[in-house]
Amino acid sequence: MAHTSGRKGGRALSRLTVAAIAAALTGVLAGTAQAAPSPDYRPTPAAPLFPLYATKSTGEVFVYGPDGQGGFGDRERVADADSRDVTALVNVDHAQNGYYDSAYFRSPDGTMHYVPAAKSDTDDPEPVRIGSGWNIYDRLLSPGNLGGTKEADLLARDKSGVLWLYLARTDGTLGDRIRVGGGWDTYTDIVGKGDLNGDGKADMLARDRNGDLWFYKGTGNTNDPFASRVKVGGGWNIFDKLVATGDVNLDGRSDLLARDKAGVLWLYKGNGKQTDPFESRVKIGPGWGQYNDLF
Repeated sequence: MAHTSGRKGGRALSRLTVAAIAAALTGVLAGTAQAAPSPDYRPTPAAPLFPLYATKSTGEVFVYGPDGQGGFGDRERVADADSRDVTALVNVDHAQNGYYDSAYFRSPDGTMHYVPAAKSDTDDPEPVRIGSGWNIYDRLLSPGNLGGTKEADLLARDKSGVLWLYLARTDGTLGDRIRVGGGWDTYTDIVGKGDLNGDGKADMLARDRNGDLWFYKGTGNTNDPFASRVKVGGGWNIFDKLVATGDVNLDGRSDLLARDKAGVLWLYKGNGKQTDPFESRVKIGPGWGQYNDLF
């Protein structure tokens, strides 16, 4: 997210997080039954069910719930949230039940905070300060559990292209960073949320400057969390944004969202295959170019 505001990000993001938790757990997204999954649907850590957030340059934050048909219901404005208060936000599922329950966010001064899970719809938990100096990273994400423990872990790419793994503890704090490797600055986008190849481990996708998309299979090994990359295909530079929110079409597999440069949003359905993890794209709809960020 871009930062232009001097407001305190802690309280604003705390409210955003509580709204997200309430929406995800109750299925009341956009105020319509169509935006909620079937009562029989049960997400898993391998195929989590996360809402899609969209932000405008003016700071407005909107949430979209899956409609159960591979698209989204009507958007709902997240009250009192201003995306300009933070420079990065990472949703996580520490409870490992398939739902987003907490978040990490970075304030403009480079301080990382953790927002714990809310205990009720009216609970507004105070963010916990993780530490300073996080402005050395230009990419933050959490595909899920990468180190074999219960909690969802954090990946961070520094500005020299080195990727680092932070293992999350039960209280949301982070262990010392572990070097994954260098050369990750060749990628213009890195995303992941859940399991793409059906082996129960969190995976990751990365797009290089040539527009090639690469699949990184999760290993569950703390010191070597990804297997050698496998090429998914070329031509992905037609998109200006790749987003992983988990299981969009509610078929039990993690999917991928991609926005093209005309503002059209597309769904790539996950198929669980080892080397070709997606079906042909399906058009969700136009109008998504109004947002400066999707996550």
